[in-house]
Amino acid sequence: MQSKPHIAVVGAGIVGLCTSHFLNKSGFKVTLIDNKDPGSMTSFGHACTFADYASVPINSPSLFKEIPSMLLKSDSPLAVDFFHILKNINWATKFLQNCTTKKVNYISNSLGNLLNSASISYDEIFTEVNVANYIKNQEALYLYQNEREFLKAKLTNELRKKNGVKIKTLSKSEILDLEPSLAPVFYNGQIFVGSRHTTNPLMISKKIFENFINRGGIFIKSEVNNLISEDTAITLNYDHNDYKFDKVVVCAGAWSNNLSKKIGDNFPLDTERGYHVMFNSYGLINRPIGWSQSGFYLVQLEEGLRAAGTVELAGLNKPENKKRTKMIEDQARKLLPDLKDVKSTWLGFRPTLPDSLPVIGPSKINKNIIYGFGHQHIGWTLGAVTGKIINSICNDRVPNINIEPFSPSRFN
Repeated sequence: MQSKPHIAVVGAGIVGLCTSHFLNKSGFKVTLIDNKDPGSMTSFGHACTFADYASVPINSPSLFKEIPSMLLKSDSPLAVDFFHILKNINWATKFLQNCTTKKVNYISNSLGNLLNSASISYDEIFTEVNVANYIKNQEALYLYQNEREFLKAKLTNELRKKNGVKIKTLSKSEILDLEPSLAPVFYNGQIFVGSRHTTNPLMISKKIFENFINRGGIFIKSEVNNLISEDTAITLNYDHNDYKFDKVVVCAGAWSNNLSKKIGDNFPLDTERGYHVMFNSYGLINRPIGWSQSGFYLVQLEEGLRAAGTVELAGLNKPENKKRTKMIEDQARKLLPDLKDVKSTWLGFRPTLPDSLPVIGPSKINKNIIYGFGHQHIGWTLGAVTGKIINSICNDRVPNINIEPFSPSRFN
């Protein structure tokens, strides 16, 4: 019996980990490669929600008139660095082209198709990997600062509902009954029915990784310097040597273009810079709580209370924007006056394309090079379903989800 191909997966964030899990389970020999510890980068610092409800892109028809405030306001959910956008004007142009009502509906429907399979895909992993202690089923709550913000969200909530998301609106008094530590500084809020979150994202990544290793998976802690497309094999260069694989999967997040360019696939990939602030606080909230004014979530973790989120378009090289972390801290204290001292702050890089859709599928240059990146701020949520799709591709099966919207060829 002929053995299955040897596949390299580049990138050990949640997408790479889930992809490696499904490929390994299918019988492939899998080598996972990353120069960082598995799950320790962007997959560590996010808002910890399995956001099946997040089918609304940051592209928006109203964005055109909001751009001036994004450039000037420090507490905007979406902040834009003017000089970064000038240097990446092609990306910005493509982004704005995807802000029409027709495009936003298409993007939302495409994301919805992925998100509708997100939880069930994770459940396949969680039947083997015991992470029950790190997952809570308290549904996420999103607060609106005022009536204007609530009415403005009507369009986005309609998009969510079209994708099967159940939303329950609560009054201020109902919310304060559920979350008595909140200050009454909001208008009302909404529950995303059936949503769940983790209290320790790093531990979930570690558990998936441990299962992968126990099943015979291989991990190489090294930086991949080159990707070479050949007729009979794919070559990766790391540890100062060339290594040949039958297939290569690139799940390297915001750094994926560094490899894809090596073979002539050049994607308009940028990064949504996301921040978190960790507080030395416990027991103040019972569920993830989002805040419309600044676009972040409060969530209770094992290590403390995290305020995480927002989007900053400023590239990979600019240092941490202290104004963003200070804004998050101030807004968190506005909602929860009893918050204690700050333990730490964090900046992570979420890979994003101008149409807010990931790249999932084989390269146009070589079908044995498969991509899985660009999930913007919902990479944690889409890790498992992306891994399942890539596993189907590697097994020459048609995925049970239409992946045409995520085609690597759509930008060419």
